[in-house]
Amino acid sequence: MKEILRISNFITLFLLTSVFGYFNIGVGYNYGIINNWTIRLGYEESGVAINADYTIGKLWNILGGIYFSTEIGFEVGPIVYASYDLANFAIVYGPMVGFQNKQLAVQIGYVSNFSTFSNLSDNIFAKLRFYVPDPQGKKMIDKLYIEGQYYKGNFKILVGLLEPYF
Repeated sequence: MKEILRISNFITLFLLTSVFGYFNIGVGYNYGIINNWTIRLGYEESGVAINADYTIGKLWNILGGIYFSTEIGFEVGPIVYASYDLANFAIVYGPMVGFQNKQLAVQIGYVSNFSTFSNLSDNIFAKLRFYVPDPQGKKMIDKLYIEGQYYKGNFKILVGLLEPYF
């Protein structure tokens, strides 16, 4: 009986994410302490996002969060930012506030492991995403975006596509 329940939970979760979510793919460049090309894979839905950025030959950055939105576009919620290279794995988390509409998404957060107090500028995370408008007279189901991210001296600029599963 437990196996049937687990399988049904998996199928329900899979159907919900595949029907309502977006598959996120992108490419960009990371400037700052680490300079190299970045490839993005992820999943986004209204209120939930998880993206993995691979800086080629260097490290993985995984950013995820759960966002609660208001009717006028303000968002608040926790975010988790993990970094992994062959020698180190670090995970930080914290609160985020943001604003989103059809053309623009802005998020600012304070991420830390909260074990010690460190320099405030090292813990600020900021993301600005601009959605490219649809061509005149066309209604597109996918979303093309240009995104800039800042965290710990690294500035990342990405061009990506949110592609619905169906």
